[in-house]
Amino acid sequence: MSPIKAEKWVRVPHDPRHDLPTDQMIQADGYVAETHTVETDDGYILTMHRIPYGRDTPADQQTGRPVVFLQHGLLCSSADWVMAGPARSLGYILADAGYDVWLGNYRGNTYSRSHSYLVPSDNIFWDFTWDEMGKYDIPAQITKVLEVTGQPDLQYVGHSMGTTAFMAMHHYRLDIAAKVRLAHFLAPVATVGHMKSPIAWIAGLQGVLGWILDLLGLGEFLPSNGLMDCLASLFCQEGGPQGICSNILFILCGFDEAQLDKSLLETIMHHTPAGASSNTILHYAQEVNSNGFHGFDWGSKADNFQHHHGDVPTYLLEDVITPTALYWGDNDWLAAPEDILNTIMHLPNVLSGMNHEIAYKNWNHLDFLWGLDAPELVYSFVLKNVNKCRDIDCRDI
Repeated sequence: MSPIKAEKWVRVPHDPRHDLPTDQMIQADGYVAETHTVETDDGYILTMHRIPYGRDTPADQQTGRPVVFLQHGLLCSSADWVMAGPARSLGYILADAGYDVWLGNYRGNTYSRSHSYLVPSDNIFWDFTWDEMGKYDIPAQITKVLEVTGQPDLQYVGHSMGTTAFMAMHHYRLDIAAKVRLAHFLAPVATVGHMKSPIAWIAGLQGVLGWILDLLGLGEFLPSNGLMDCLASLFCQEGGPQGICSNILFILCGFDEAQLDKSLLETIMHHTPAGASSNTILHYAQEVNSNGFHGFDWGSKADNFQHHHGDVPTYLLEDVITPTALYWGDNDWLAAPEDILNTIMHLPNVLSGMNHEIAYKNWNHLDFLWGLDAPELVYSFVLKNVNKCRDIDCRDI
């Protein structure tokens, strides 16, 4: 399918409280936006958004730029990389620094709800977890990006589930992993035995799976009012910003009031949660119970064979041969420091000087996207590392 291309607009400042889709958001901020689609090997049609160059890039520098691909996390979308505006969004910061920036979207979110023969109203459409995202979604998107740009390789930035699926991908597609100069993991999530998120509470209810699915939604993750009320009363802080505890993303991931731009909150509410399957949530819950890093157990040998073509796979961090940079915080409900330590100990190719503990003790999971100090505390280090592996091939280090 041909890309939908937009001419560069003169920036029209917009209210930070808006519900613009990603491409229109990019255009309204004065950048060129492109929309591309790709079909995975199992039929899901994914949408990617592209910022091919920076807002003030001269015409003779708008092509042939090195590529950085950004992949969102659980319940998020491409919008989260540009939502905070040009000065504070990683997508724009990278585009203005000389990169061709692509924003991916996993199956099932706002921008990737199409399939070659299934429709989202069918529960079978939602029969996936981050197993399939690692096996199909990331490889399809990276292949498409390199095909369109003509570049031989790229750098990868993942947040949360964007790191989980990328690490799992090495079990299936080392050929794709070999095309990544450097993978940047923001809040990396592999083993989750020390997770503080309410997902760990859900994990304790695995014995009543039918009841859990009634609460989470059969197929698409649509939490019931009863579950929302229960989680909010158990995990939300009193006196937090209005609306936080009505959003399942904040309930599952926590929030850091000091780093939250309250003028952005309404926009966040419009865009997140962006969609997921209930089984994706349960996949993390299974990992809590096992404290392992493995595929989703579909509950029977026959179902596991249908999905995995064999037994439930175990994902080995030692197989993640891609050069890696890590960025993590001490107050992360999903990527707890104890689990981060396990990840650091087993990843074989974390580059020297690229293991970054965020210098703010309350930094949490969502601060990587919307934190007021993200440009200084996170993105400055990301950009430094991206630039290093632009000038030299970090696969040779």
